[in-house]
Order: sequence, then structure tokens, then C-alpha cells
Amino acid sequence: MFKITKNIYEANLVTHSGKFHADEVFATAFLTTLVDNPVVCRVNDVPSDLSASVLIYDIGYGKYDHHMKDFDLRHDSGVKYASFGLVWKEFGMKYLKLVDEKFADTVFSMVEHELVEGIDAIDNGEFPEINANYSYKSIDSIIGDFNSTWDEDTDNDIYFKQAVDVALMIFSSVIKKCFSKAKAQEYVEEAIDKSENHIMFLEQHMPFKDFVITSNNPKAKDILFTITPSNRSGYNIHTIPKDKNTHVTRCDFPKEWGGLSNHELQEVSGVKSATFCHSSLFLAVCEELDDAYLMAKKALTEANIDDKLE
Repeated sequence: MFKITKNIYEANLVTHSGKFHADEVFATAFLTTLVDNPVVCRVNDVPSDLSASVLIYDIGYGKYDHHMKDFDLRHDSGVKYASFGLVWKEFGMKYLKLVDEKFADTVFSMVEHELVEGIDAIDNGEFPEINANYSYKSIDSIIGDFNSTWDEDTDNDIYFKQAVDVALMIFSSVIKKCFSKAKAQEYVEEAIDKSENHIMFLEQHMPFKDFVITSNNPKAKDILFTITPSNRSGYNIHTIPKDKNTHVTRCDFPKEWGGLSNHELQEVSGVKSATFCHSSLFLAVCEELDDAYLMAKKALTEANIDDKLE
């Protein structure tokens, strides 16, 4: 838990007042996990006589601010740093090593890519192009919605605290998920090495797609389908994206299977225990493991990728 104060000399975390954004909200959420008895003050100006132990971010033109005219520090991806990225860069590895030193390096990069860079980019005006005919809510816009509205007379610090509490839940979930994902990598690499005929099998459902795409094992490039136990029933057959930033797959299921289930799918596919094929053709399900392999092989044959099949 953290407190908010109006007295800056009581605070050990200082950021700007007024309208808040995902950038300083997530920076605050992260810093409250590092600082003993965190007390936040939101101000318009930073006095010159603050203790050097106070962390000042997104204001004051210091180490954790990005508003200077000549500031151009960037992530390896090219995204310009904002305050969340700057505090993550400074303290992220230390934090992760306290959680689990073995996977800290891998998780640091994952969190930076999956959470930090997107928040930094939007705060710096680097907005993603979203070609959709519907409204898309980003983390930034969701956090922004916590700000007080124009027609209410409420101290925005109250809403800032609510936003930080939500950001902390998101941050904690991302950390947990990234550590879990990192632990899966060694199992996926073993499965890649055992893969045959464009098909990989995992004995447990776990994150695998990114590792197949980025693996240095030459066999990974030949994997077109992965079979895993379903958390509902039976076995899932997953397609593999061509790269981490696309939904385009290396090989789809046949179009005539899309959106079918149970008897209809069994009749069209010729697979006895087939129960489902997603309308977007990236997932199919069978009750029996042998049938899951059969379904993947039939999809490969339909796609004329059967040169290595037994």
C-alpha cells in the first residue's frame, strides 16, 4: 500500500500533478514495490531543497524525466523512453533478481517489450496504427479514463491512487506471466528438438509460439503445428505465426473446416474425435491424441506440405 500526501517534504516519490497518464501511473506502481513505506506527492514544481533520496520522475528535468528538448534516449526497438521506461531501465533488473535471478535477464526483455515500450511510445506521441472499424482501448486510454471529468469537483489525487492500484495489478500479472513464460522456454526447446514431420508436441499447455519463432534450432523453422493438452478436454492443435508481430500463420487449417464442430467437422475432415475448428483457422481440437496428429497431417496434406510425412 502507498499513501498520497500534499506535503512534498513527507514524500519519497514525486511526480507531476494535474491530468495523469499511464506513463507516470505505471512508474509509480512499479516504484511502490521498491520503496519502503511509499508516499507519493504530485506537484506542479519541484523545490530545489528536496532530499537526494527522493525519487522524482516525469517532472523536474532529472534522471527520470523525458521532457527535455534534447532528450532522445531510446529503447533498442527505437521507441523513445518515457518515465516508466527510465525507472524500469534503472531498477527493473534489481527487482527481477529478487523474484528469481535465474530468469531475470529473459524476463526483463519480455516486460520491456510486452508492457513498458508500448506505454513509453504512446506517452511520447508514437501511436500505433490500428486498422479497425471499432474503438480500441489501450492500457493508456483505460488509465486515462480514471481522471476526473470536466463536470465534477473532485481531488484528482483520489483517482490517481485508484489508477495506480489498477496499474499495479496489471504490472504484477505481467511479471508473473513473463516469469512463467521464461520457465517454459527450456521445455519448448526440448520439444522443438523432438519435433517430426512439421509437428511439435508438448505434454503440458504452456507458452510456446514466441520460442518456436525465435529458436536457434533449425528444426523450429519447419514446425507448422503444435499439439498440446487442452485445459477443457482433449488436445489443441495450434498453428504457428510467421513472426511475433503477425497473426498470419505458416500453415492454416483447410478453409472448409473453419467454424465447424463435432459431427459436421468429423464428416468434413474425416477425423473421428474432432470437436472444433476456429473460424479463423488457427486452432482445432480433438478428443484423442492420435486424432490430433491425424488432423494436423491432413491439414499439411491439404496445403501440399506432405513431402516429409510418413
